[in-house]
Amino acid sequence: MTEITSPGSENTHLERRVHDKGVLPQKTLSVVISNYNHARYLPVALQAVLSQSCRPMEVIVIDDCSTDNSVEVIEEFVRRDPIIRLYRNEQNKGVIFSTNRGLGLATGDYVYFGAADDRICPGLFEKSMNLLGKHPEAGLCSALLQLIGANGEDKGWISTPVISEKACFLPPRKVIADLTAYGFWFTGQTIIYKRDAIVNDTDGFLQELAHRTDHFVDYVVAAKHGACFIPEVLATYRILASGYAETVFDNEELSRSTFTRLLELMRSDKYAPLFPESFVSSLQDRGWYDLEVRSLRRIFQSQMNFIDRLRALRPNASWLDRVFFFLLTVLTFVGSAVAKIYLWHRRINWDLRWVVMKFKTRFSKHARSIPSTKK
Repeated sequence: MTEITSPGSENTHLERRVHDKGVLPQKTLSVVISNYNHARYLPVALQAVLSQSCRPMEVIVIDDCSTDNSVEVIEEFVRRDPIIRLYRNEQNKGVIFSTNRGLGLATGDYVYFGAADDRICPGLFEKSMNLLGKHPEAGLCSALLQLIGANGEDKGWISTPVISEKACFLPPRKVIADLTAYGFWFTGQTIIYKRDAIVNDTDGFLQELAHRTDHFVDYVVAAKHGACFIPEVLATYRILASGYAETVFDNEELSRSTFTRLLELMRSDKYAPLFPESFVSSLQDRGWYDLEVRSLRRIFQSQMNFIDRLRALRPNASWLDRVFFFLLTVLTFVGSAVAKIYLWHRRINWDLRWVVMKFKTRFSKHARSIPSTKK
C-alpha cells in the first residue's frame, strides 16, 4: 500500500491510499486544537498530531488570547508544516467558543478536537479512520485513555467500560443499550467525529453545559448514527491542577446545574426521540450518585484538613490531645466509610449490571495488559 498526495492549496494535503485491489477514496480529517497558555505542552501535542501515520488534511489551532509565548510556538510549527493554520481570538472567550470556532472552520469529512496539553498516541488517526471507513454510517469513533502527569509520567489507565474486546461498530440501538447497562464509555481525547453529524444533528458545543458539552454531543451523535469502539489506549489525558476539567468539576453547583440541564435537553422535543425515558432515568440515577460521591470526598477532605489545623494549634500536644485527635480521625474515617457503603448499597440495588461491568473493567485480562504510553 502506498500513499499518493493529491494537489491542493499550500495549506492542504489530501491523502489517498492505493490498495492492491483498487483505489479507495480516503475520507479527510480535520484537527482542531484550542489553546490557552499551554506553550509548555504545545510542541508535544502538535508533534504527536503531525507524526501520525495517517496525516490530517488540516490542523486548525485556535489561540484564546494566551499571555505566554504560545503564539510564537504555534507560528514556528506553521512555518515548518503548511497544514497548520493559526487563528487568534481577539479576546479570551473560553475553550467552548474556540472549539465551536474551529468546527466552523474545519472542512474535513471528520474532525478531531485535541487539547493543547494532551498527547495522542501513534495510530489513533489511522486505526480510527480505517474503522470509520468500514462503517461510514457511524457518527464517531472512541478508544481508551491513559492518564499522565504534568511531566508525562504514567498515572494509570482511566477505567471506562470496555464494551468489546475487539474493534467494532455499535448501531444506535446497541449504543443506547450499552450506555444504559454500563454507563458512559466515550473518551473525549480519543474521539473522531463525523463533522456533518455535529453540524446537522446538534446545536454545536453548548456553553450552558460547560464541561458536559462534549458529553452531550457524544450522546446525540452516537444515539443517532451509531459509534465505533477500539479497545486500545490511543490518547493520553494530562492531569493539571489548573486544567479546565479539574477546575470545573470542583464546582459542585456548576456540576449539578449542568447535569440538570443535560437531562432537560434529552427530554426536550428535539432530542427525546433519540433517548428513551428508561435510558434518561438510568443516567439521572447514576449522575446523582456520582455527584453525591464527589460531594462526600470533598466533605471528608475538609474534615481531615480541619483536624490537621487543630493539631497545628497544639504543637506540644499532651497524651489527652493525642487521644482526642486519634479518636476524631477514626470517627471521620468511619463516618466516610459508612456513607460510602450506604451509597454503594443503593447503587447495587438498582444497577447491578453497572457494578458487574465496573469489576469486569477493573480486573479484566484486557485491563491488566494495557501497555503504558509513557515517553
